[in-house]
Order: sequence, then C-alpha cells, then structure tokens
Amino acid sequence: MLEGFGPILRKDLRLEVRTGESTVVLVSISVLILVVMVLAFGPAGARRAEVAAGALWTALIFAGTMGATRALLSERESGCLRGLLLSPVEPATIYAAKLSVAMIFMAQAGIAVLVVLVLFFNLDFGGALLRLLPVFLLGIVGLAALCTLLATVSGRVRAGAMLLPVMVVPLFAPALIAGSKASAAVLAGQPLGAVITWLKLLGAFDVLFVTAGYLLFEHVIFED
Repeated sequence: MLEGFGPILRKDLRLEVRTGESTVVLVSISVLILVVMVLAFGPAGARRAEVAAGALWTALIFAGTMGATRALLSERESGCLRGLLLSPVEPATIYAAKLSVAMIFMAQAGIAVLVVLVLFFNLDFGGALLRLLPVFLLGIVGLAALCTLLATVSGRVRAGAMLLPVMVVPLFAPALIAGSKASAAVLAGQPLGAVITWLKLLGAFDVLFVTAGYLLFEHVIFED
C-alpha cells in the first residue's frame, strides 16, 4: 500500500529545500501571531501558562491550515495531482505522503514558536518543554490529518484557502481544548500524569481524524 510514499515525500521536501517558501511563510506567520498575543496579554502574570498555551495552539492552527494548503496547491497548479491520480499509486498513499509533509511543515513552525514562547514568557528550557513534547506531537498529528483532508475539499472552490480555517476550527475544537488544557498544565509545572485524560482525548481524536482521512481521501480527491 505504501509503494510510492517515499518518492512523493522526497519530491515535496526537495521542492521545499530548493525554494524554502512554505517554511518561511509558516514560521513568519506563526511567530507574528505569537508576538501579537504577547503584546495583547502580556508575558507575565498568574495566568502565564494559560496565555502561553493559547498562543502556541493558535499559531499551530494557522500553521496547520496554511501548511496543508501549500502541500496540495502546487500539485493542482502544475497538474501534478492529476498525474498522481493516474499513476498506480493508491490514493491512501498520496494522503499519507501529504499528511507527512503537512506534519513536517507544522513541526518546523511549532519549534520556532516554542523558542519564541520560552523567550517571551521566561519559561524553562528543561523539563517543562520535554513534558510538552507528547502534547505537541499528538496535536500536530490530528491537526495535520484533518487539514490535509479538508484542504483537498477547499482546494476545488474559489477562495478555498480562506474557507479552510472556517471548516477546520469547529471540527478540531474539542482536540484544541484538550491540547490547550494539557499544554497549560504542563507549562505550569504539572507532571504528565496529571494531564493523562487530555492526552487520551488527543490520541482518540488523532485516530478519528487519521482514519477519516484514510477512508475519505479517495472519494474526495476523485471528485476533482
């Protein structure tokens, strides 16, 4: 089933290495959102962990929608997507490759946001960030899966890039709440055991979104 996954993934990453457009755009937008939230709410105070968690997930939402859109936009503009569909590669493999690319783009933006987050909110580079890693990874898996599927739908309509966040945010809202709550607790110094319920909820949504993408991508993409 995964035959062709490697070539598609390498192609997208090679194009990104040559141009760097997606990385620059996603990191810049994510950091800009974080700076605006810091200026609006302030980096200090009793609710520092909650504000930092909210800023992190807001930036990830924008990075996810933009990353998934750019991963499919170039394929449509060049006609490469139709060529992929005519090839022996299964649609599920195309979805897996595009999902992986979106996750890589989101991870790059997320790392940049985390660095700025630590500097602006005077967070510790040590244990808190290490405990935040599982929350971060579970978040980007589900968000990338949902954004990749919905970007395939929105890409067929005019101004689809503007429509994508409107579709993503309501569907991702329960996982967004779980991720924000878990991140705030971890950044406040609580151990992972204290947020295990939120982590299980994030994992459940990951399974739901990845499975939905795997099952529906074939039907959505062939409607193009």
